[in-house]
Amino acid sequence: MALLSARGDRAKSRTWSNPSQLPPVPRLVGRSALVDELDGTLDAVTSTRSSGIIALDGAAGSGKTTLAVTWSYRIRQKFPDGVLFYDLRGYSANSAPAEPTEVLETFLLDLGVPPADIPPTAHRRATLLRTKLDRMRALLLLDNASDAQQVRPLLPGGSGCLVIITSRRRLSSLAVREGARCVTVPSFTSDEAVTLLREAIGTERVNSEPTAAHEIARLCAHLPLAVRVAAERISAHPHVTLDELARELSAIDKRLDVLSQEDEAVRAVFSWSYRALGDDAAGLFRLLGLHPGDRFGSDIAAALCGIESRSAMPLLRQLSAVRLVDEVGQDRFRQHDLLKAYSVELVRTEESEDQRTAAVARLVDWYLHTAYRANHALAPQRRDPELDPPADGVPSSPAGFTYEQALMWCEAELPNLVATTRLAHHSGLHKQAWQLPVGLWNYLFLRKPWTAWITSHTIALAAVEASGDVFGRAWVLNNLAHAHRERQEYDLANRELAEALTLRRQIGDETGQAWTLTGSGYLAAELGRRDKAVKLFSEAVELFRGVGDRHGEAIASASLGEAMRRSGRDAEALHHLSRALEIMRSTADRYGEGFTLTKLGTTLHDLGRYQEALSQFDLALKTRRQVGDRWGEAETLVSHGHTLNALGDRQEAQVSWRKALAILDELDDPRANEVRNYLHDMPAPRSHEPDGPAVSTGSSDQV
Repeated sequence: MALLSARGDRAKSRTWSNPSQLPPVPRLVGRSALVDELDGTLDAVTSTRSSGIIALDGAAGSGKTTLAVTWSYRIRQKFPDGVLFYDLRGYSANSAPAEPTEVLETFLLDLGVPPADIPPTAHRRATLLRTKLDRMRALLLLDNASDAQQVRPLLPGGSGCLVIITSRRRLSSLAVREGARCVTVPSFTSDEAVTLLREAIGTERVNSEPTAAHEIARLCAHLPLAVRVAAERISAHPHVTLDELARELSAIDKRLDVLSQEDEAVRAVFSWSYRALGDDAAGLFRLLGLHPGDRFGSDIAAALCGIESRSAMPLLRQLSAVRLVDEVGQDRFRQHDLLKAYSVELVRTEESEDQRTAAVARLVDWYLHTAYRANHALAPQRRDPELDPPADGVPSSPAGFTYEQALMWCEAELPNLVATTRLAHHSGLHKQAWQLPVGLWNYLFLRKPWTAWITSHTIALAAVEASGDVFGRAWVLNNLAHAHRERQEYDLANRELAEALTLRRQIGDETGQAWTLTGSGYLAAELGRRDKAVKLFSEAVELFRGVGDRHGEAIASASLGEAMRRSGRDAEALHHLSRALEIMRSTADRYGEGFTLTKLGTTLHDLGRYQEALSQFDLALKTRRQVGDRWGEAETLVSHGHTLNALGDRQEAQVSWRKALAILDELDDPRANEVRNYLHDMPAPRSHEPDGPAVSTGSSDQV
């Protein structure tokens, strides 16, 4: 990948100030008394000096999420600083509950914190979240919590915010310790359940058979989810009486092996709708139990079934029509956790082991090959490990991604990609389990989702240990080292780089050696070991040149030039930076070009060649703006201001610094304070710029 600024282009989709993340839900039926109770509770909690917390508890399928989201839409105007939403997966059928560290990272990114500034530990992330939310009026909806311990690190500290939590458990400890107001969401009354039936299938039909309608509601245990599924099933049979359908449901109900009356009712309703599906749609519903994530599209459904995407969408429409999946966006579907559990149950009992194994292999291979295509669109000059052909029946990946489409795909699928990495490892697909996160490198480096980056590569490390794959182990260690270095875990990064280099030397992987030497150079530079950094980058340049890897040579050369500049070897720095720029332009590496032009300008500034420096900065600004590298644009403007100041043009220097400050404030970058000091102190003209970010911020040295 190109020489990216650590806070560069990823800022393009991280600049909103007011997140609005509420998902779509069905229209709320009944619940007027609960809405009134919540309105009164809101008045009470917002009058206190701390953030308000409302914890909704109730049985699975009781409509807690629908109530919480609908009420959040109703009150969101009271929270002008935004609405954050997260499904905590407290009772997901085949995926672990969300870790607080994961949720905190997502919320901090959504609130505009640059990825590089997000602390590594849950405690420090929780502290930063409280700091960000202090004096803000924001609404946080934490859906499907497993217990109080899961949500406690996510709570704001000051007044002005409201937190709504849904859980199957009554979170009494939050009431005792944090002053939460606990509200129980009961099942529907019989009349409310019939009202929902009336809205779904028509007033005339329900009024003509009121006794049967109430019987259907009873057989659904008056649970909103079960009633909705039953209503969709009923609407598909307009010529059958409600009494006949009630008898059918009752008969299915009695045949089920269940543990409790409530579970009996829910499973009976699901079974009722499932047994009425065609063979292909029923097969898809079963296979969805193998998908490890929460949301999915027609491509994933197609991979599970071994068909093309165009054939999967009609099947998903059939499932959506009877509420066995919910459509939550364009080609995006999800399952309620009860329905997911039912799919898991069915796939284990009605699909053979061979069928399950084949479906998992198709799913993993589709994600693997599509991830590589998306990441190639982000950096086509980068070399990836070679992939084996996909398993039989894997549908075609998208024909081509634009840069923006690739970013959007990776953003949407990131939770699924991490979960699929774990699924691949647990299924014995160890090679795919390390290749998948490695193939996400361009996206991971660009966006810096630390938890996903480190988690996926930690799983990959377990996979290569299980398979004894030395080549894969070296690659994974190299990637992990970069994450740990950027998190300032230098000892760990050093050990990982040392082992990766040893392994790559053992197997004669010269290209890999060059990348690891480059990574070691960044580590040395960050630790202030400039001579060692120069030595390591020099070795990397020679190795890249020897194997004919021009992309790698350009990255190492630019990094070598910057390291030499910092060592006072400006003439040599110019040589290596010029060589890097030549290669980057020949390979259309626009990110690297912008970075290198800035470093060329800084080196010329150090040599007192100010007009030439300004020309390089002008070219760098044009390039970085074209590719949307906001952090890189700010870096260039800062250097540009120093050169103008050295020429005595203080007014224009201030203009340049103010532009840089606006960008850095937008990105919530701590370097903004340094620029603010330049503007406040307005230093006298000087011939040398203070060292900016370490050389490591300008690279993407994976492999």
